[in-house]
Amino acid sequence: MTHIDTTFLSRCFGLDGRTAVVTGAGSGLGRQAAKALAAAGAEVALLGRRKPPLKETEELIRHQGGRARSFSVDVTDRDALGQTLDAIQRDMPPLWVLVNNAGVGGRAPLLDVSAEQIDQILGVNTKAALLAAAAFAQRLLAGQLQGRIVNICSLAAQTHPVGLAVYGASKAALEHLTRSMAREWISHGINVNAINPGYIETDINRAMFRSPAGQKAVESLPRQRLGTPEALDGALLLLSSPASAFITGSTITVDDGQRFSGS
Repeated sequence: MTHIDTTFLSRCFGLDGRTAVVTGAGSGLGRQAAKALAAAGAEVALLGRRKPPLKETEELIRHQGGRARSFSVDVTDRDALGQTLDAIQRDMPPLWVLVNNAGVGGRAPLLDVSAEQIDQILGVNTKAALLAAAAFAQRLLAGQLQGRIVNICSLAAQTHPVGLAVYGASKAALEHLTRSMAREWISHGINVNAINPGYIETDINRAMFRSPAGQKAVESLPRQRLGTPEALDGALLLLSSPASAFITGSTITVDDGQRFSGS
């Protein structure tokens, strides 16, 4: 008689005894990522600038039976980020996965975009993400630990929405860096991948999508619907788990076919 291996899911996707670090964890995609990783068994380190939203995420996770701790830090501050990672290493289980989610938007035609906007968007979405990944990888290497890094990019890295050129460029650069990170750290057992979400409704953009212009944009989509933050759970858990042992340098697009709009 053949017996079903009931440990398969926990062995492939379980994160018990591991620490997941999520940047921008106070709301939106970061909050949902933290909840999903906690549900898979990880103890989650919640990073972000604002304490109240982080604490809210922490309480949500604990209410659901998960484990999480908040760390208020500006991810663009390299020294502060390093100190935070040191504290996480000291007080939490071994590092395993970094979800590089912190980011900023910014809409402006190229003729109108300011130097300050360019610096901010590239500084957070590209530079800070690279520095966070490097700091995380350095600690994995020092401890001879394998691990995962998941960079949250954007469908705008592959398309060219008007007014989002600099934002799209910042995410396209991060997608390129994802492959470079994977190439440089492959021999150390660190897998680095990216997720390109399509239009996902969050607190930040909800009002815009409910405006007449936003509704028109939604109606132009192949399935005339937006995603929710939960739409990324499957891809995130795959790339964050032992199940992704043979996946590195890849990008998973989670957009409900939105890239086919207008085709």
